[in-house]
Amino acid sequence: MRYWTWWLIFRIFAACNKDKDEDRAYIENDEYEFVTDENGSRVYNEDGEFLVYATDEDGKHVTKENGEKETLGQPFQPIDDKGTYEHYGYKITLPEGWKSTNKTGIFENKEKEQQFEITVVNKIYDDYYTFNKDTYKTLEGQEGIKLTWKDDVKLSDECKGTVRFTMEKDDAIVVMYFFENSGNTYKLLFSSKDKGTAVEDSLAISKAISYKPYQYYPELEQ
Repeated sequence: MRYWTWWLIFRIFAACNKDKDEDRAYIENDEYEFVTDENGSRVYNEDGEFLVYATDEDGKHVTKENGEKETLGQPFQPIDDKGTYEHYGYKITLPEGWKSTNKTGIFENKEKEQQFEITVVNKIYDDYYTFNKDTYKTLEGQEGIKLTWKDDVKLSDECKGTVRFTMEKDDAIVVMYFFENSGNTYKLLFSSKDKGTAVEDSLAISKAISYKPYQYYPELEQ
């Protein structure tokens, strides 16, 4: 079975959303005049939107009566900030050898023939856990497929209930982590042709992520 065919099969098992073609996956960090704090970090409003300085039709700053610059919320767009990729709910600083792709949240290491994807799943964590555990039980024992399931994996204090689910077949291995953070169910999907280092490499890039306290799907309730 070809490597990318196996990757596609696992994505189907994991109930991944279909990727959408994007002309431009990331904007540059100087696309807008962002409001920053004393440390130079971008400032957000309570909805997780960037705060930017308002300008008029001539590009001049709009000011208040006291002379302060007006600000407004800029709907979030993924940003490439010199190798740190910022999304609505997380940031990732890529380890050496990793590059972004033309799909937001998908990264690759061409030299090692590895790929990594971050997805926020539109499911309650408990439901997603049950779905994947049922998938594991369905596939367990099938000829030619090697599976492992591990609960309580340590990624970070922010990641609650982390599970590692691995699948091996032919010349490839796929490692999936899923967990809950800030009300979101995250899925991290890693593929590699090197089975010997796959878990170690998947942990290295998974731990390069930091998370922000914004919820993608606030309508989801337990």
